[in-house]
Amino acid sequence: MRNTNDIPAKVTLPDGHRANRAKAEVLREAYRLHHRMEVHAKEARSVSAPQPKPGQRQLFDPTELENKKAALADLSGDNQKALRKIFEKLEEEGPFRNVAQAPAPEVLDILRKDFPNFNAVTKSIQKHLLLCRLGPERLLKTPAILVNGPPGIGKSAYCSRLAKLLGIRFEQIDMSAGGATFTMTGLDAGYNSGHPGRIWESLQFGSLSVLWQLDEVEKCSQEGRDRGNQYLLGLLEPSTAKRFIDNSTLLPLNASWILYIATSNVKELIDAPLLSRFEVFDIEAPQGEQLKAVVLSIHRGLVESEPWAQTFDDHLDQSLIDALSTYSPREIRRHLIDAFANAASDGRNYLLASDVACPSEPPEASDRRIGFI
Repeated sequence: MRNTNDIPAKVTLPDGHRANRAKAEVLREAYRLHHRMEVHAKEARSVSAPQPKPGQRQLFDPTELENKKAALADLSGDNQKALRKIFEKLEEEGPFRNVAQAPAPEVLDILRKDFPNFNAVTKSIQKHLLLCRLGPERLLKTPAILVNGPPGIGKSAYCSRLAKLLGIRFEQIDMSAGGATFTMTGLDAGYNSGHPGRIWESLQFGSLSVLWQLDEVEKCSQEGRDRGNQYLLGLLEPSTAKRFIDNSTLLPLNASWILYIATSNVKELIDAPLLSRFEVFDIEAPQGEQLKAVVLSIHRGLVESEPWAQTFDDHLDQSLIDALSTYSPREIRRHLIDAFANAASDGRNYLLASDVACPSEPPEASDRRIGFI
């Protein structure tokens, strides 16, 4: 018998026997039918499987989720119930999540005015936004950035404002306290207190896009049983971040759309492998005219966030700006709020330079903690 490619080798029969050839033909037709059924079944599965919408990416593999649900039989008690609830919620919401679109670079121009000492950082991010917008879906993705500088130069305020302008969630993680490995990557469900970590929780929203500020990232390099930066090394590598595994759920999730800005006071304390993952910027404290821009920025932020500030005249006299510019940015906010209170005590809805208390003596440069709250 020739050309019987559809029949496995063990079914091939000797030539010259009609009965054997007839049986071979029957078997061949059976294999053809089986093949057609498999093709149809595969097509049916692909049609019924959920499909991503434009601007969405897959968070988890549904097949892997089914496997993890089946493995719950190995657990008992509250942990099993908690994980089952977590998995059922994932299944209900589906495997796909939105990814934010990159805004036009000009959206960040306001940062150049409000945070002039961060202009190099802003310029770099704007360049990456331009690249993102060349893609057909314009999805937001920027490299990890490290902002290094003395305490209080406005690093946290800059990160928070950046996230708002990008239109994505903002999460600040204190690496000196919340960076313990099990806190971030979850605790094995085999323990009574087992639970998912903060990375898992951060991915349980309608959008995969979030800006993480890793505050005082040098602190996670300290030696200690519960500390380390190994999980960060994986998260900061796009290829491995696509399959982040929480120690509690053991279900791979796509964490590759998280944006990172790490902040540090002394970058020399950061381990070399971790430092190499970042684009590093050294930031100085604002001085002179830059401080005056900071005064206006802090005032605008208070008016936007505090209802009581909206009852005052939004104009700031130059003498008031000059008075506030003698302070550090962190002190500016405190004294500006105090000035509002002094004006309200006098029954005024506008501020005067006299509403700002004069410092009894200038603080030493080494003692000043410069920044926003």
